[in-house]
Amino acid sequence: MSNNKPNWMIQEEERATELVETGKTVNETAPALVRVTKEPPRMQKAFYIQEKYATAFDDLAYKQKKLKGKRAPQLAEEALKLLLTKYGENVKHL
Repeated sequence: MSNNKPNWMIQEEERATELVETGKTVNETAPALVRVTKEPPRMQKAFYIQEKYATAFDDLAYKQKKLKGKRAPQLAEEALKLLLTKYGENVKHL
């Protein structure tokens, strides 16, 4: 396959590849783009639990939020994963 690119374009591509590998930029003072990782899509489930459990969970979620820890949906998913593990369900895909 023949390369129809001009020499300057080939040089720029090589320079760009080198910069990506080293993690550097041409302009170090320019703001860098930051990749944002999004939360996975979630769905609501209706659970009826006793008020004391709901209050304890809300307190835990609030404490974690203040500590910049896990949020309520993440805590609930972790609790469900522990419950599934306890009862022998396969959680490898979770």
